[in-house]
Amino acid sequence: MTTAQPNTARFAALRSRNFTLLFSGLIVSNTGTWMQNVAGGWLVLQLTNSPLWLGLLGLSFALPMVVLPLFAGAVVDRVNRVRLLYLTQTLQMLTAFALAAVTWLGVVNVWHILLSQFMLGLLLAFDNPARQSLIPDLVDRRDLLNALSLNSATYNGAALVGPALAGALLGPLGAGTLFFINGVSFLAVLIALLAMRVKLRTGQHKTSLRASVWLGFSYAVRSRAVFSLLLLSAVASLFGRSYQVLLPIFGGDIWNGGPEGYGLLLSAAGAGALVGAFGLASIREVKRQNAIMVASGLLFSASLIAFAISPNLLLGTILIFVAGVTSTVLGTLISTFLQVDVPNELRGRVMSLYAITLIGLPSLGALGTGAFAQWLGGTAGAPRAVLLSAVLLAVVVLAFSPFFLKRDRPVPAEEPA
Repeated sequence: MTTAQPNTARFAALRSRNFTLLFSGLIVSNTGTWMQNVAGGWLVLQLTNSPLWLGLLGLSFALPMVVLPLFAGAVVDRVNRVRLLYLTQTLQMLTAFALAAVTWLGVVNVWHILLSQFMLGLLLAFDNPARQSLIPDLVDRRDLLNALSLNSATYNGAALVGPALAGALLGPLGAGTLFFINGVSFLAVLIALLAMRVKLRTGQHKTSLRASVWLGFSYAVRSRAVFSLLLLSAVASLFGRSYQVLLPIFGGDIWNGGPEGYGLLLSAAGAGALVGAFGLASIREVKRQNAIMVASGLLFSASLIAFAISPNLLLGTILIFVAGVTSTVLGTLISTFLQVDVPNELRGRVMSLYAITLIGLPSLGALGTGAFAQWLGGTAGAPRAVLLSAVLLAVVVLAFSPFFLKRDRPVPAEEPA
């Protein structure tokens, strides 16, 4: 496969008007999403005082993100991706407004929060593959790594601002107002989509939707490069990124930081992710990509091990910052390799599988982490649950590292029959 030469300019993807519009809208919307995540997790803990319910909160989001994305990816490959995003963004906005309403009325219970998370997961199962598949249509091929790094920064950068704002506003304004602010923030993406002028590439659809789903799955399994990348992403999510569900316990109970401590930990993770994303975006050409992937996976697990045994909030904040950097570098490189290797007519389906590993599996892993913490003694068991998960991540990365280190870059995936 012929690879385009990388652009020598830093942040070259921002020269594309369409990408810049989407980039700007996502920063605003994702800030609101992080504010709702903080408010939702804190409200569940206040209503139940149980890490198991925090795990169930993750499960309610994970179920649609594990079951639906492959079907959603087949839909993404058949329809206008921009119009699909209009629909998913609008419905997510209405869901946030509904949760704000029941909270303001004083009738909210834990099931309302779980239901809203389920709805958001269902919509994101379509929204995420559509957004990921749209990016190659917005920028030149040589700017793809740059664009995906900046795209990662929109979510993780918002994690720097959103939790800090939520921690400051949760007390005086309440959770309902934060849910409402999240609903308003979706307007930024809707306005950006309306202002975009993009010519979409579409493939031929001579097969049924069911056959399209099977073709996407079989392609991912048959392609050794694609399968290995998805496997690495799945392992990192199950054993690594699931720690986030227990951050309210670390910030609020173990280190006695209250909602501000919880927001600080989330902000530190977001700051690290922002540094990782912009760091990759600023590099003109990334060499020895697979070696960087393995190294970032090992550093990610090491930082979580140290975080689990950290004695105070300050050191924990520093370590979670490192985890944010390494996790983002790992995920962005995997996403870039997949986008480059997969043909456009299959991109939605393959990126839907990536969405399962990146978004669905961390929440599913959160259920296991929350349940294990509960079994180990409730809130006091959270550090040991994170420690065990991080050790398992390190073991798996070490076991698979020879496979990835055999090549300097991924082998191009096979073209579909």
